[in-house]
Parts: sequence; C-alpha cells; structure tokens
Amino acid sequence: MEEEVKEQVDKKPKKKNYLLLFLKKNKIKTLLLLFLALAANTYAWFIYNRVVSSNLQAHVKAWQVTIDGAVDESITFEIDDLYPGMPEYSDEVTLTNAGELDASVSFTIHSIRIMEDTYTVGVNGETIASLEQRLENYPFEISLESSNSLVESGGGEANLHLFVNWDFGDGDPDEDALDTYWGEKSYDFTQANPTTPSIEIVVNVNVEQINN
Repeated sequence: MEEEVKEQVDKKPKKKNYLLLFLKKNKIKTLLLLFLALAANTYAWFIYNRVVSSNLQAHVKAWQVTIDGAVDESITFEIDDLYPGMPEYSDEVTLTNAGELDASVSFTIHSIRIMEDTYTVGVNGETIASLEQRLENYPFEISLESSNSLVESGGGEANLHLFVNWDFGDGDPDEDALDTYWGEKSYDFTQANPTTPSIEIVVNVNVEQINN
C-alpha cells in the first residue's frame, strides 16, 4: 500500500515537469504567434482609421457677401436738402455675392430721423409697419426699391435704391398748407443745423444663404 502511494506521488511531479518542459519548448512559438496577432490587429485598426479619416474630409463652401457702405449689416441714407419742388433725390447701394452659395436678400427700415423727430424699431412700441406708415404722413415721398431678392453666387448683385420726391401742391388748400408748414420747418432746421442732414434713414440688410 505504501509503495502504491509512493508511486502516485512520484508520478505527479513528472506530469508537471512534462508540462513545464512543453511550455519552455514552445514559449518562443507562442510569443511569436501572439506578436503576429497583435501586429495584425494594429495594422487593421490603422488601415480602418485612415479610411474613416479620409472619408471625413469635405469641401466647405465659401460665404462672401459684401455691401457698399454697410456698417454692422445696416445702411444709412442721408438727405441734405429738403424743400417743395426739389429735384428727385436718389441714391443706391450694391450688394455683391462673391461666395459659392446663392443668397436671399431683403431690406427693412430700422430707424428714420426727419429733422428733430427720430423713430426706431423696438423703441416706444415702434415696428417696421409703423415706421412705414409714418412716412406716408409727410408731403414728401420716401421709397425704397430692391432690384433682386435672390442674388446668385459667383458675383451676382442686388441694388437697393432710395428715392425722395417733394412735388408742389396741385392747388389743394390742405396740401398747400402742408407744404408750407414742412417747407418752413425744413428751412428752420437747416439754418439751425447746417451740417446735419434733414433726413436720415437706417436700413437693415437681411441675407440668408440658400443651400444649392
């Protein structure tokens, strides 16, 4: 019985020795296979990363719109001489789209100053509509016209025109009285403020890109 136990004890170390010997003999091969596997995974990730990175590259289209005389996306028109029977006053600015995207353009009145009176959108409840309505209450006519609402890319243009007309009354007593009142008022203002324009109109320029 003791001999059998001794034989079993002697056999166990031998098995362990065989296993260690096998690992030692195949250690280099195992490490080589492990290295090759890691290298293959790294290379595959590198190739995948390059493919993904190259697919992320895209051309960003240029956006370049310029406006003659514009400051902070607004235009200021000034009218010096204002009197009944004056020649038609006109002025214009040009918006140019030198970018790669078409643009939609609109113009809205931001503020008007007629002699001493100033009205501004957002102040004392004034709106764009109320400012346009105020302009209809004067004997002189002020109008804004835009040549285009769509400005094409690559050099397209839109012109904004300002016109001021003050015709003589046609003999109507009310119109004649209104002409006289505002004519005298304009004259007095110019005498008191020789370097200040009689009318100043600030127009906002609203430009939005159109994705082609």
